[in-house]
Amino acid sequence: AAEQRSIDEFLQKRGIERNNLSTAAQRRATPEYARNFRKFLGATTMEERSLSAGLDSEGGYTVLPIQMAAGLIKAADDMVFVRQYASKETVEGAAALGMTTLEADPADADWTTELQTGDEDSTMAFGKREQQPHPFAKRIKISKKLIRASTRNIESLVFERLGYKSGVTEEKGFLTGNGNQRPLGIYTASADGVTTARDVSADNTATEITGDGLINAKFALKGQYLREARWNFHRDAVKQITKLKDQNDQYLWLPSLREGEPDRILGIPYDMSEFAPNTFTTGQYVGALCAWRYYQIVDALGMTIQVLTELYAETNQNGYILRKETDGAPVLAEAFVRVKLA
Repeated sequence: AAEQRSIDEFLQKRGIERNNLSTAAQRRATPEYARNFRKFLGATTMEERSLSAGLDSEGGYTVLPIQMAAGLIKAADDMVFVRQYASKETVEGAAALGMTTLEADPADADWTTELQTGDEDSTMAFGKREQQPHPFAKRIKISKKLIRASTRNIESLVFERLGYKSGVTEEKGFLTGNGNQRPLGIYTASADGVTTARDVSADNTATEITGDGLINAKFALKGQYLREARWNFHRDAVKQITKLKDQNDQYLWLPSLREGEPDRILGIPYDMSEFAPNTFTTGQYVGALCAWRYYQIVDALGMTIQVLTELYAETNQNGYILRKETDGAPVLAEAFVRVKLA
């Protein structure tokens, strides 16, 4: 009642009769509209549930009579990049992808005479790896009224956000997945991926990465891999590293001097990932040096979004189901080095 009197006094001071207002204007001159508009101005997050035009927080703010700007206010998307660096294969007509591995090279050739053939080799050995893509999915429901009445293309927005979230699910798997019905990540110690023999903690402390520790990690990787390797760190780790200096008081972190070129740590480009580990306590992984070509991604089903127009007809909604089937794993342990705290 107090809010209604306040609105009436506002109109009276300006000599405006409520009955002379248009229908839309009368709707805006109500306490309910005032409360909802204040709620809209104070909103900072989007509630992720079944979307409808009737509730402002579930999509109603995209429906007239409020004129909405064309843009969308949202937090910055986290970077996903493993797929762009990794090797990729597609499985067609099979449940899994098999790969032949060279488990052991022949012994070195023997110095001998012209007519001799050297000793018979018994060390060369082959093995096999197998990757089986695993499914993941997400479902969203949207009211048909919201789709029809919204001032923006709600379906397009849902497709775009589902696509991004598909990439996030993959990225988490490629970095920290445990290999159980999902990819095997580089930060998971495993005989099937990167073993603990590839962990480097020497000269690091229990809570910090050191310059000497990074040098140790760099040269734990063969030169052939260094030419294509990239560091992987959480931004908290990069913050530590950018403060490190060598004995000549020179920073180990080198900013790029040319547009389009990456910043470097010990001359090697790096990527900052929100999904890399950032717990700085003893024995924890806090970064990696990766020749990503030796991370194998296997897809069986590319990202699809199925639109269900009848299943939720009783609630006047459309359903949108994201599906994808993929797997991933490091296929050569010596192409990776993990940075570990002491």
